[in-house]
Amino acid sequence: MKARITILLLMVAALCCSVAFAKEQQKTVAVVVPFDSSGVPQEEVDVVYRMFLSEFVRTGKCSVVDRSSFDKIKAQQNFQLSDWSNNDKVAKLGKALNANVVVTGQAMKFRTQVMFIVQILDVNSTEIISSSDERVGDVDELFSRFPAMCRELTKNLSKPQNAAAGSYDIGDFGPGGGYVFYYSEAGFPVYESDNASPVICHYLECSPVELGSTTWCPCGNKKWCNINTMDGVGAGKLNTAHIVNYTHEQSLTPSNCAAYACSRYFTGTTKEGEWYLPSRLELNLIYENLRKSGKIVSDAWHWSSSQDNSSYAWNQRFSDGAQNSYNEYNYKNLYSCVVAVRAF
Repeated sequence: MKARITILLLMVAALCCSVAFAKEQQKTVAVVVPFDSSGVPQEEVDVVYRMFLSEFVRTGKCSVVDRSSFDKIKAQQNFQLSDWSNNDKVAKLGKALNANVVVTGQAMKFRTQVMFIVQILDVNSTEIISSSDERVGDVDELFSRFPAMCRELTKNLSKPQNAAAGSYDIGDFGPGGGYVFYYSEAGFPVYESDNASPVICHYLECSPVELGSTTWCPCGNKKWCNINTMDGVGAGKLNTAHIVNYTHEQSLTPSNCAAYACSRYFTGTTKEGEWYLPSRLELNLIYENLRKSGKIVSDAWHWSSSQDNSSYAWNQRFSDGAQNSYNEYNYKNLYSCVVAVRAF
């Protein structure tokens, strides 16, 4: 009888160990790389990194690769500082460490604020699957925000790692590296050209940086252009194609045509031609969902891809959301700021 009980206990113990091992095997393995600095002293960023890493490990949601293993593989692969902007190379580094995801971060000085951005890259798809950002007046303020930040980041690890409905919230970083500012469960059509079949998309993301200040197109009052454009969600893609393919007064460059600048924009996970100048409605959604929430901070006038007539195009002031045409700010050969949009 005692022998049977002993055998039973051993079987139960073995089963428990197997379950624990299986759970450990299923846990996400993460590489948390040293954070980058732009305008913030590197020694302060190193402290931020160590504090963040401690809180990230404390969540218990990931097994984190130790620093010595990371440094060894990084040296073996001759990984350079410039390689961090290349998602394919970052993913390759993660795979070499048998990790599922790579966590990267950056602290940036912007005017009187410090911006701290963390992204999680899936090493198989090379897509950004989770992100979080904070804006503070001083680096010290970041430490109290790390617990909530890490919970949000690790919660998103369980989300589907694709662009299916419900995968991203407004303000998240999308798969192209931009801020998600619109979601439609039903989807909306996006046309590459007049003759192309529509692609049904569910999200819009906005470039995290402005592409500078430029004219709507290089046409002056000697030869105003009359281009067929629309105002709705998803319309900016076809608007951009119409603007770029129109015969203008001068050859197009990123500094003389807002739509052309957007069409040439790309990120580590996207290529030229995927991004476009937002339509009038899309531009307003950026203001409503990103500018008002503080995700973007510009107060300037921004071009849309929707023209009003041959002389004027619609633009919008991000300080108060005003949209205008037919005034001194809206001639197509005048300058406004530019952000790019991508549908997915």
